[in-house]
Amino acid sequence: MSVRRTFVLLLTALAMVLFGTIGCSDKSADVPPEEEEDQEVDTLTVEKYSGLWGYPESGRFEYTWVETIEYNYALMEGYSDLAVTLDSEAVSDSGTFTMDRNHTLIASCERRRLWSVGVEKEIYYCTPAVGDDGTIYISTGAYDITDYGTVYAVSPAGVIQWSYDLEHNAYTPAIGPDGTIYVQDYRSNVYALNPTGSLKWRFDDFNVPDPPGYPVGQKTVAIGADGTVYAGADGLYALDPATGERLWWFNPTPWRTCRQSPVIGADGTIYVTIHQDDFYAINPDSTEKWHTKFAYEYEMTFTSPAIDYDGTIYLGTEAQGQSWVWAFNPDGSMKWKYFVDGPYCYVRGSPTIGSDGTIYVSTKACPEEHGRVIALAPAGTKVWEYVVLPEDRPGALDDVYSTPTVGADGLVYFGAETSALYALNPDGTLNWRTRLGGINWSSPTILPDGTLYVGTHNNNPGFHGYLWALETTSMGYAASPWPCYRHDNKNTGRFSGP
Repeated sequence: MSVRRTFVLLLTALAMVLFGTIGCSDKSADVPPEEEEDQEVDTLTVEKYSGLWGYPESGRFEYTWVETIEYNYALMEGYSDLAVTLDSEAVSDSGTFTMDRNHTLIASCERRRLWSVGVEKEIYYCTPAVGDDGTIYISTGAYDITDYGTVYAVSPAGVIQWSYDLEHNAYTPAIGPDGTIYVQDYRSNVYALNPTGSLKWRFDDFNVPDPPGYPVGQKTVAIGADGTVYAGADGLYALDPATGERLWWFNPTPWRTCRQSPVIGADGTIYVTIHQDDFYAINPDSTEKWHTKFAYEYEMTFTSPAIDYDGTIYLGTEAQGQSWVWAFNPDGSMKWKYFVDGPYCYVRGSPTIGSDGTIYVSTKACPEEHGRVIALAPAGTKVWEYVVLPEDRPGALDDVYSTPTVGADGLVYFGAETSALYALNPDGTLNWRTRLGGINWSSPTILPDGTLYVGTHNNNPGFHGYLWALETTSMGYAASPWPCYRHDNKNTGRFSGP
């Protein structure tokens, strides 16, 4: 170091003691009135990636006086993997350093957002469905908060093709073999829409008029291999896909209603919970195959069951402030039951299954625990759990209602009330996280090219919901029996074999 530089540093240190720290700047600092001819210049080179908020901006800045530089960077929505380096050494996202020599500051990130499209109402408890031509179908409306719901058809480029308004708020759509889009609303009415957006038929001929809606849970139809539509309402209905006419109705106790969605096994058996503690297996001809009860009289489930290769059925339940994950054998007997730690940590995300047989569930937050994603071994023991921490702001939430989705490379994707989408490694560690600017109860859908679709809702002026398209490394789903909510991209809720 030159004698001049040593003298300058001593003067700087003395000035900081007497007058406080010199302010930061991204421009050349003022120099003494009389500059020496041999004055040295230090250069700060900054590279700031697009997708980042913060400062300094990209550029090359010269300093002729020792100065303290402040920096601060944060991710924009739809980006992940923020990394900041100073002279090739990793540093924190924000901090200071001294310009006493040449420095290079790089703030980088990964682009996840391909596009997003705004819609009028919330995309709440809804998983996108994708047709054979790539059209994405999404529904809007948050329970009974809004007066109607809407089904949207969105092109693979993120352009709204058409919309159709329903009488009440809408749940997750499902797609039949001929491309018909089926969706239920808050009062269990079933709508069949043509791929052009026109109404094909509407079913509301329930034995109990205007079945009650529930503040959580899903009402999504299941689609049989022959196209038969199975809908839960005041019992289970089988509907003709062409006309919407009732083929049959099943409910041994007619005053009881369904709080969750039916699924279909490899042999056509339909599995559904009616009211609270009654779990049924129903033959395609409407006869009862078997019936079992949960442990408590008022034990209920809002989750959609998942079916394993050997016929094991998984679902989450809750009662009296407690929650469990059940595994039933194909004959209805209990295989195992896993107790979820923490009072009122209800399992609200439906079970899914990885390629190695691991079962994934998600929980809402509770007084003693944050929201979590839990990985269970096929024998019902916990392998790991990932704890979702709320953002550091007043009123921050961390509930996880989103069903985990398992990608082809083993990454586990889910959303949370933190306004973020998470990608976990198979061992439960965080791979990446990106903010989407709104509460995320939607469950992710993944295409074979790695595109992931998910919905959010927020209170920003203008649009109240967004459908996001994100880039991932997962080329489709894991090779498993049930890798996502409702089994597949058409949300059929039907097991289709290995």
